[in-house]
Amino acid sequence: MSAPRGRDRTREYSAPRLYEIAFDMNRKGEVDFLVHCFKRYARRPVRRVLDIACGTGPHLMRLAGRGYETVGLDLSPKNIDFLRRRLAEKGYRGEAVVGDMTDFRLTRPVDAAICMQDSQGHLLTNEALVAHLRCVARALRRGGLYIFDRYMTSSWTDPARAWSWSRRRGRLIVRASFSALHDVDPVSQVFRERMTLEAVENGTRRIYRQTHLSRMVFPQELRALVALAGGFAFEQWFFGFKPHQILEKSRHPLLMVVVLRRI
Repeated sequence: MSAPRGRDRTREYSAPRLYEIAFDMNRKGEVDFLVHCFKRYARRPVRRVLDIACGTGPHLMRLAGRGYETVGLDLSPKNIDFLRRRLAEKGYRGEAVVGDMTDFRLTRPVDAAICMQDSQGHLLTNEALVAHLRCVARALRRGGLYIFDRYMTSSWTDPARAWSWSRRRGRLIVRASFSALHDVDPVSQVFRERMTLEAVENGTRRIYRQTHLSRMVFPQELRALVALAGGFAFEQWFFGFKPHQILEKSRHPLLMVVVLRRI
């Protein structure tokens, strides 16, 4: 067999199919957790769910498959086009909208909203995060929930963290690498993340590279910003998507999952 031909794309990552394959990890468990929270903490029946910064919709599609009416919001038209095709192929009820997570309005309110994969990290200032929280509050019915996850670190002196893995779907192999905490600014709490996806299919090799800025928000800071934004009551937070692992009782948590209720 001849060596795979190579093409190197260093522009902004724009391959939703490869992203969907690479990040198809433990989504069922995460959606199980979300549904548990809907039933445990919401003060209204949850029927319509907004997925903010939904990407290719891994959580949204699974929620739609469980009978929820879904709305996907993402800044990338390519992701939204990809998601619309997936919803149509499955025959699911749902909308997919191109929009900014700090400035959007829905045609109808929702009973719950989610924001996964540390997507709030793209908001690089307190002002942007507060604007986002106020925007989500406007989109939610009273008694509804907002659930999101945030990446954490125990110290700015931690070295850059890196992960590598691979996924196969048919003849397509996707190798992924992701690293965070590069070029940390301890005052702004902004750092750089890097991701590379290598796809090998039918003898052709493609490489997609992306680098972007992200921002760390620490737990008590986050609670203060939620209070400043208004519109929400704090319900609970967890280490990961595990209902029994309360954040304060967890040693060295790397991911906090926050449950807020619209008041």
